[in-house]
Amino acid sequence: MEEEPYIVQTLVQGLALDESSRGKSVEWPKPRRQSLSQRLGFQATERIQSDNDDTASQASEGADSVDRSSSPALRARAIRVECVEMCGTNVYVGTSHGHIVQYTINVPELTSDKEPERVCVQSVDLKLGGKRVEQLIALPMLNRLVVLCGSTLVFYTLSDLRAVSSNSAPTIKGVSCVACDERVDRTSNGVLLCVARMREISVYFVGADVRLEQQVMIEYSVASLCMYGNYVCLADTQTYKVLDLARIRSSGLDQGQLELLPTQQPRRDEAGRVVRPPRPRTLVVGPNEFMFLTASGDDTTLGVIVTARGEALRGTLQFPAYPVSIVYDEPHVIAVFATGRIDVYDTRSEPRVVQSVVGDVPDLMRVRRACVCAGGWVSTRVGRREAIDASDLRVFEPNRLHEAVSGRDRAMWTEAVDEEVEWRRELVDEAEPPVWPGPDRQNGLDRKTASLSRWTDANIVVLGSDSLHILAPQPQLIHIDALLHQQHVKEAVALVDAALKGTTISMQSDEVEYCMQVAGMVCLKNMQLDDALLYFQRGHMDPRALLYLYPSHAEYAGPLLVPFAHIAMAPTLRQLFYEIGDLQSIASPEQQSQTEDLLEQYLEFCRTQMNTNEPPYASDAVPVIDTVLARVYADNMRHAKFSALVQGPNSVVGDIACAYLESAHKYYSCSLVYMAQGDARSGLDLWRRLLEGEVSDERFGGMAEYLEYILGDLGDGVGHGLVDEYYWLVRHDVEASRHILGCLADDTVAVLDADRVVGDMQAVGAQREFIERLIAANHTRAPHFTTILLTAYVAEAAQSTDAESGFQSAQARDLGLTFQSYVASEHSSRARLVEMLGAQRSVFDAPKVLACIEDAGNLGVERAMVLARLGRRDEAVEALVKAGDYAEAEMLLLRPMARESLARLAKQDASDKATDVARLLHLYVSVVDDDMAARLVSRLLDTYSEHISASTIEELPEHWMLGVMEPFVRHKLSDLAQSERASSVQRSVAIAHEQNARMQCAGDLINHGPVVLGVAQTCGVCRKLLGSSAFVYEPQSKQVKHISCA
Repeated sequence: MEEEPYIVQTLVQGLALDESSRGKSVEWPKPRRQSLSQRLGFQATERIQSDNDDTASQASEGADSVDRSSSPALRARAIRVECVEMCGTNVYVGTSHGHIVQYTINVPELTSDKEPERVCVQSVDLKLGGKRVEQLIALPMLNRLVVLCGSTLVFYTLSDLRAVSSNSAPTIKGVSCVACDERVDRTSNGVLLCVARMREISVYFVGADVRLEQQVMIEYSVASLCMYGNYVCLADTQTYKVLDLARIRSSGLDQGQLELLPTQQPRRDEAGRVVRPPRPRTLVVGPNEFMFLTASGDDTTLGVIVTARGEALRGTLQFPAYPVSIVYDEPHVIAVFATGRIDVYDTRSEPRVVQSVVGDVPDLMRVRRACVCAGGWVSTRVGRREAIDASDLRVFEPNRLHEAVSGRDRAMWTEAVDEEVEWRRELVDEAEPPVWPGPDRQNGLDRKTASLSRWTDANIVVLGSDSLHILAPQPQLIHIDALLHQQHVKEAVALVDAALKGTTISMQSDEVEYCMQVAGMVCLKNMQLDDALLYFQRGHMDPRALLYLYPSHAEYAGPLLVPFAHIAMAPTLRQLFYEIGDLQSIASPEQQSQTEDLLEQYLEFCRTQMNTNEPPYASDAVPVIDTVLARVYADNMRHAKFSALVQGPNSVVGDIACAYLESAHKYYSCSLVYMAQGDARSGLDLWRRLLEGEVSDERFGGMAEYLEYILGDLGDGVGHGLVDEYYWLVRHDVEASRHILGCLADDTVAVLDADRVVGDMQAVGAQREFIERLIAANHTRAPHFTTILLTAYVAEAAQSTDAESGFQSAQARDLGLTFQSYVASEHSSRARLVEMLGAQRSVFDAPKVLACIEDAGNLGVERAMVLARLGRRDEAVEALVKAGDYAEAEMLLLRPMARESLARLAKQDASDKATDVARLLHLYVSVVDDDMAARLVSRLLDTYSEHISASTIEELPEHWMLGVMEPFVRHKLSDLAQSERASSVQRSVAIAHEQNARMQCAGDLINHGPVVLGVAQTCGVCRKLLGSSAFVYEPQSKQVKHISCA
């Protein structure tokens, strides 16, 4: 059923228009002159009552009445309301005896039984002969009230009803009718008035002053006119016409005048009496569109709508009788008939009656006129009762609600609300109604701001003889709700958008949200899922309510959801939820996935909205949104979105999400939730089950992801979590444990149960690498495992003698080379053995390692290093000389303070230097290689000559040449006090040396013959060409060598 466009409400009933007439006998006034309308033949002469009726009082509360003038003698007829103007809460009443009475009326609430309270502010006598006030026009922004009384047009201030100075607003006499330019709103700062004076049309601009803008002389007197911009539609005594004021200014009246149809003329009835026609009516019905009344062949009257060019583009209205008053309120024409009937016609399509008001108004049979006022705000609860129930737009205190209330029992819910719940307003403002701004207020309430609310702009007032009735448009919300009920969603949304355009309505106002939510539910019911999602987003549908359409998700959210009946919602909207029930049950198989997508997209939207400065949903909706969204992502395989949700800031309730994910065999997703919420233990338990093959999930990245996590997130600090994972990893995958061993921090390795790990690794022979890492991390069991590792190195090193061979060749070129330095560049077990034995920080069981080395038999240097660590220096030196590491032996015995010396490994007993040199000399002489022994002795004599006595020289073999002792002799001779003797002795020694050399050379020549060398002769050691270099010849080996290589 179509909604009626207007609400009829009595504004004032039983107006008392003159308090002074009560109880007084008044004198019968003289007959007054006929009014201009009567003289023109458009109105019959009024009958004068003969009896002295008590007239109505001037004000409803006499104490509040203020009359600034002494009124003339009251007429013996009843005083009636002739016209009215309403501006906000101020009502101005023009009476039949030339007064204007101002009332202040509280903002009425339509459809209520209580009559609005009123207070009479003042009553003003216009002092125009007691003639009736025909028309009032309020200009709020200009603080002006235009008054047509009799045939005189005067201007008053709107605020206090004082006459405006004639200098600013002259009094205009002889006026038959007046109209405002309806192209401009009356609340603007300047308006045009079109005034008809006998055979003249005058256009005035009313601003701060009133000035004449244009005058047009016409042929006949005017009975009715209206104005829109440059066009004036009028009715004179002969015809209806349209005047183009702009064209008249430029080309004259003939070019700017368009005649339409003739007006009705007086006629004689069957008795021969003159029957005067009703007064012609003209009105503006749209931009440059006018309507006028004309009689048809029968008793009906036609309302013809034409444009400013005389074109009839819209249909003609048909009235059952000639209206006594007619007004236009876009898009309706409102006609008042003499019978008291009020008909409302829709002019948008085929003109038709959309509402008839008959008998609803107590004073209806005396309704005489309808006036278009500047407007006032009135309140209606129709929107609250029929569209948005006020009780459902409040928020309750949950702790006061009976738990027994069923989510689908609306009656029980309403009863519980009425009896048990303390409400507080949040979604609907119950503040004092707004007051329409007066002329001195520039920033008042925008009329369009509340176009969807319970407030409506009432500017149509119907007059009775002593009553006023408002014809208020239904709030737009009612029309929209009716369209939605008829499932005309697009039309309803278009009305909402039109109301929002150019206004200050917030998209979060409860009315707008209600319209969009109902539109979304209607679309959802018809499975128009894309449109439903759009309207839900615009209307901020409570996501908790939407979840009840997905029973599986509602059951999953469980304790997070409040009962459906507890969610604030209008009854119409709640009924749609009941009708849909389970959305999945009404969706086709092809639409099942689409319904899930709708839920996913809407929850994503809600999550975004909750991060704004003014979130539109209750705070307890946040965990519901995140927890359900986690399930939706997991079910719909939105892996990237799921990871971003749980790993970022979120309010996912882990217990609920993990319980579902594990039951749905989504183990990897469940583990991510555990880890994101700080429960890494539970997450890794799931990963271990996946790696062991107990359960499966294709999303899991396997061992690579597991290792990345434990080395990344768990490896940032020392904790039992990483240690326990390593124990498991050693048992499950030894190779993986060996891979991450070097990545573990020293602090982590230091707390490992080494015996436990070594026991597991020994089964696969991987213990050595682990022990090396323990030692590097200074594990508490390092000495024990170092001993094990050293014995392993000894066993490996004993298998090869390559190191000794290479060392001897390198030592022949550099006697200062040590075995430690030689093997340091190698990457072998021998090198690691020497390094660990020579490291001062190494702690191990030295006797056990020594025994192992001695069992090997060919590791002399290593044996010497252990002996030095044990403090057995002499044995160590002897072992070094025997092994051929002469430089190391010399440092240990003679240079214990050197950084590289083995003496640093243990505390050595103090000894005499001369004794140590003599001991070392004795060991050198015992070297098997005679040439190497000679070189070693020669170097020792040269370096430590001051610690060698002459008796020591006697140990040298006799067959050694004098050159071996030459350094020693040179140093000894330098110590002699007489340098000449020293020189002589040196000379003698040199001569003797030369003679020996000559004798040896001669003997060699005799025994071996000459040595002949070719240009291609190479050295027997370095294999380089001899060239011109000095060389030696070894008779035994018959090799030629460089002197430096010999």
